[in-house]
Amino acid sequence: MKKILSTALYLLIAFPVVACAEWTKIDEGKIYYTYTDVKSLNTQPEGIYAWALYDFIDQQPEGYRSAKVLFQIDCKENRYKMLSVNTFAGSMGEGESGMPKRSDRWDDAAPNSLGFHVVKYICVQ
Repeated sequence: MKKILSTALYLLIAFPVVACAEWTKIDEGKIYYTYTDVKSLNTQPEGIYAWALYDFIDQQPEGYRSAKVLFQIDCKENRYKMLSVNTFAGSMGEGESGMPKRSDRWDDAAPNSLGFHVVKYICVQ
């Protein structure tokens, strides 16, 4: 519990408010458009932290239309963690939000992975 609280506090202090994000489109896919907020980049010894937004062309079966994701990116190993994932009923992170989820698992930034375009874009900055 202490670790969760300290992580939450760190994230609140270390990152700008995502509601004020300046989203830059980095990919136009067939299912969703991918955006990132370059101003949210935060380089730390354990990796780069960055926010991304996925704006779905159609409403998803689960009822959401967009999702905001906080990534921890390891450019050296070409991998990422999704530290926070929150879905929204409206486009571009607007509307009612769902229950935030997180993962402590590293995923490879393979071409068909969710984080591929974000890792590719962030690691060349």
